[in-house]
Order: sequence, then C-alpha cells, then structure tokens
Amino acid sequence: MASKSSYLIGGLALVAVIVGALPAAQGIASSKEIPVVQVNRAVKGDRLAVPRTIAVKKAPTETARDTIKNPEPKNQRRIMDGCDPLFSPVTVPALAHVAGRCVS
Repeated sequence: MASKSSYLIGGLALVAVIVGALPAAQGIASSKEIPVVQVNRAVKGDRLAVPRTIAVKKAPTETARDTIKNPEPKNQRRIMDGCDPLFSPVTVPALAHVAGRCVS
C-alpha cells in the first residue's frame, strides 16, 4: 500500500498543474467583446409574389380514347382458373402455361 507521503506529493502536483493552467484558461476567454450583427429584414415580405390571376378548372376539350385490347393468340395454351403459373410469363414466356399449384 502506498504511503501517505506519496498521496500528499500527488495532491500537491495536481494543485500546481491547476494553478499553472488557470492564467492560460483566463487568457483564452479574455475576449469580452461580443460582435453585433445587424440584419436588414425590411424586404423579407417581398419574397413571395402575390398571384395576379385566378386559376379556373376547365372541362377537357378531348375525350379519352378507348384502349384497343390485343386479342390473345388462339394457339397459346392457358392455365385454368385458380392455378398459379410455375414460370413467369415475362421471363420465360414459352413455359408460362405450366401450372405450379392449383387451389380447388
């Protein structure tokens, strides 16, 4: 166990370091002048322009055209209702007619 004198010497060394660092710390915070910044906010309200016209909804002049549906080819086999395809018709269109599982 350490003797009491080593604790005393360590405590005195710590006090000496604090006393030596105190003037340096006061020198850092010695600037007491706070800079004053002035901002002109007089024209702040001019950022958004007031709308001069009023928007009115008008009826469409053209009617929507009916989409033409492509008829399914007659020779392509289809999966029964309630069955999921085993292969995606996008990635493997040749095997899109193979049923993977069916719900009855």
